[in-house]
Parts: sequence; structure tokens; C-alpha cells
Amino acid sequence: MDKKILLLFGIFAIISVFIWISSAMIINPSFNFFKGALSQLGSSGANNPWVYNIGLIFTAVLLFIFAIGLLLYSKNKIEEVGSSFLMVAAIFLALIGIFHGGTYPHDFVSVYFFVQSGLSIIIWGLGLLFNNKKQGISILLIAFIAIGIAEIIKNFVSTAVIETFGTAVIGLFAVLMILFLKNRE
Repeated sequence: MDKKILLLFGIFAIISVFIWISSAMIINPSFNFFKGALSQLGSSGANNPWVYNIGLIFTAVLLFIFAIGLLLYSKNKIEEVGSSFLMVAAIFLALIGIFHGGTYPHDFVSVYFFVQSGLSIIIWGLGLLFNNKKQGISILLIAFIAIGIAEIIKNFVSTAVIETFGTAVIGLFAVLMILFLKNRE
């Protein structure tokens, strides 16, 4: 498979997660996006919690494939580490679906997915500095601005809003990486 196609799996992952989460929200009309956490959609009290949980596992596979694409485009060890961190993040995303809300390791795997994803983005930004300072700085700025925004708003919005914001940042990273790496050989 062409490595350029592997990068498209970042877009597929973002589309996938929003389709699955939206579907879970539709079949759970009592879910309040502005008061709850997305994991409520996959907990035992939800209508058809498998929609959310299987959706996260499916999306994790797509994200992992995207991370493989990033690895194939890596030009230095730092970018390789960033790709590896994203692979681990994808595994934690799958674990969120396996250890759904209300189970013991759920809080850890869900927080660690976002921490690991953020670290991956920061590490990729650092790695990009060696090949294209402008691209590296833009990725690092996005990462640090997103972290700052999340820290500022976390006490004023629901967990679902923060999770959606974090997912959107990962999506932005995927889009930028496709644009940045499309001409890299």
C-alpha cells in the first residue's frame, strides 16, 4: 500500500469517531453534551453502548494505521518516536472502548489517550524542526495553544466538550501532517 494512502487514515479516523459518537448521541437522547462525558455513551446505562465502544475500537485501528504512515514518512528519530507515541495512543483509544465508563481502568485509559496523543503531537513538532522550522513551530504552537485553552476552559465546560476539543486538535494535526508530508519523499 502506498504510504500516502496511509496518511489519509488520519482523516478517516476523525470522520469515523465523529460518526460513531454522533450515532451514539442520537440513540441516547437523554445524553447532555454540555453536562456529561462522552464515555457515558458507552457505559452500561446507555442505550446500545456497543455503538460507542465498537466505534472507538474501529477508530483506534484507523488511527494506528495513520501512525504507521507517519512512521514511514519519518526523517529522524524524534519523528519516529512521535509516530510510536501515536500508535500507543491508538491502543489506549481502543482500551477506552474495551474498558467502558464504569469499569476500573476506564479513567486511566481515557486520560492517557489524550496525554499520549498530545505528547505525540509535541514530539512530531520537535522532529519537524529539523526539516522545516516553520512546520515544526506551527505544530508546537497548535499543541501548546490547545493545552492552554483546555486548561483555561476545563472548569467551565463539560468533560464531553473538552474531549471533543481534544479530538478536534488531533484531527487538525492529522490534516496538517497530510499537507506537510505530501511532498516529502
